[in-house]
Amino acid sequence: MNNPQLIEEMRWQLKQIEDRKADNQRLLAGIAGSDHTTVVSPDRSVTVLAGPGGVVSEVRLAPEAMRFDAVTLSRTITAAIREAVSAGRPLAQPPAPQAPPAPQAPQPQRPRRQTPADDDEPYDTVFDV
Repeated sequence: MNNPQLIEEMRWQLKQIEDRKADNQRLLAGIAGSDHTTVVSPDRSVTVLAGPGGVVSEVRLAPEAMRFDAVTLSRTITAAIREAVSAGRPLAQPPAPQAPPAPQAPQPQRPRRQTPADDDEPYDTVFDV
């Protein structure tokens, strides 16, 4: 391959990577928005996203939040987080345990092929079938 061909190949590969990255970002945005709970503080300075099970995935501060003193801001953040966690969707419940399968009659075992002790091959290889 000559240099112009290599450059064109690299451009094509870069375009493929960019396309996949855009697809992944769209998929992740759909996943993040699909089952998350969003809580905004009453003064709209704090936004909290909580996922399944109330797991906090993001805390956003509006520029106006910087006007608060540290104690007020921390209380606002904590209250928004608590509300988001309590409103978060519960995690999917594991399926209920099922009754164990009924015992079946044991299958007859095929006799193992005996090999000499100095043979390095393990017993019951795929070649025994």
